[in-house]
Amino acid sequence: MSNALTVVLGWLDAAHSTVPPGPGREAIEVARTNARLGHHIARSAVGGEDSADTDIQAARSLAQFAVLAVTQEAQRAGVRVQVEEQNATRVLLEDASAVQQILLNLLLNAIAFSPSGGKVTLALRHEGMSVIFTVSDEGPGIEPERARTVLSSGKSTRGGGAGVGLRYSSALARAHRGELSLVRASPGASFALRWPTDEAPSSVRHEPIAEPVLANVRILVVEDDPAVCSLLEVALEARGARVVLAPTASDFARVASGAQSFDAALIDLSPIAEDVSGALASLRTPNPRMPVILISGFASGVPPEIETAVSAWVRKPFEMGELIAVLRSVIDGPGSGRT
Repeated sequence: MSNALTVVLGWLDAAHSTVPPGPGREAIEVARTNARLGHHIARSAVGGEDSADTDIQAARSLAQFAVLAVTQEAQRAGVRVQVEEQNATRVLLEDASAVQQILLNLLLNAIAFSPSGGKVTLALRHEGMSVIFTVSDEGPGIEPERARTVLSSGKSTRGGGAGVGLRYSSALARAHRGELSLVRASPGASFALRWPTDEAPSSVRHEPIAEPVLANVRILVVEDDPAVCSLLEVALEARGARVVLAPTASDFARVASGAQSFDAALIDLSPIAEDVSGALASLRTPNPRMPVILISGFASGVPPEIETAVSAWVRKPFEMGELIAVLRSVIDGPGSGRT
């Protein structure tokens, strides 16, 4: 899953930079936004902690992306979905992937309960140190006896449902200092998500794919997944790097014995799993100051026996902007072999 998400995110970023504005670009943006949601879920599942800077988005963008993501489902149901915004244009929110999960659940539920020709509204407003998202529909609403426990019970609010969506969303909101509440049971249900604001701008800036930010940098890529190899080769060379691939143990041995000089190495442990320490030692003989970046999805992180040999760890799944930022920080940093 980590490799798959890495590849999907990378190619979506590449495609986004080449497709002109219009429906195609919007479709790519929906796919990219939801792939990033999967990226955060995957990291959380293996115990990863993303920095807050990597998961900050504008409240308005979150609302627009959520509505765009459910557009096809709404059209199939004959339901119109709209965004109503009040003074929240420039407000930033931390833990944006969690907000998106909750909004998608609320919107899909609202669409499922709305009559054909009905309307679902996602309203957002800035209130003090919070943004409040309100999702309202024109469906039959929720029965009074069920309304009291709709956010805590495992019982589904619709036939065929598992009954965990709203309960999970409520728990997810609490885990991130937010709050999900039922503000109207009928006629038509209305749920409000209150989320704390973040005043600091995001520090993440994804590099344009054509920018030669790695001009003439020599990079060894040790990775056994062909799709990840292909992505890294294209993305790194597009930024000016010279890439050598070593997808197997024999390829790695050949490169190491050839005494080639590299400015950095991106290494997945699978191809050299039989003797990781020995493999890195053989590679460092001609490259004693070369930074080694471990690219891995393992929750345990860098194995203790090679901690001193690894300059940085980029957890899979990763976005290319994240990897490029790490590469740039270590290549010219203290102890690098770049001349």
